[in-house]
Amino acid sequence: MKRVLVVASVVSAVLAVGGARAYFTAQTEVKDNVISAGSVAMSVEPTSAALSINPIAPGETVIRTVDITNTGALACDVATSAAKKAGYTDFWNALACRVTHEGTEVYAGALATMRTTPIRIAPGQKTTLRYSLSLPAEAGNDLQGDYVRASLYVDAEQVR
Repeated sequence: MKRVLVVASVVSAVLAVGGARAYFTAQTEVKDNVISAGSVAMSVEPTSAALSINPIAPGETVIRTVDITNTGALACDVATSAAKKAGYTDFWNALACRVTHEGTEVYAGALATMRTTPIRIAPGQKTTLRYSLSLPAEAGNDLQGDYVRASLYVDAEQVR
């Protein structure tokens, strides 16, 4: 029995040493990983008075264009809207607007409520929006000499 215990101890010791032996390993480094956040930025031409008209008559339509360039690093969806800053509310409410992008209508209705359908612009891409502004033929004499000062807003949001 003593002999069996000695043999079992030796076998256990041999197995323990064999199980604890080392294995070869290696590691390498991949250097200079940089992760940066993208950006949403744009430029617009013209930068002021893009929709200015002097004068407009009832039944007349005037075309204006606005070029938008995505100067950011991310694709973005762009929509435009307008807001009255000064002038006559009745005249503002009477103005009609139709906006097209590459021949496709993205808005039609009152200038006062304009919000175009978003247009996707890739980084570095330039696109043109065409604004057809009109005063309806049925506009009355009460609008003679009226004016409105408005801002055109171009809003961009990253593509999700």
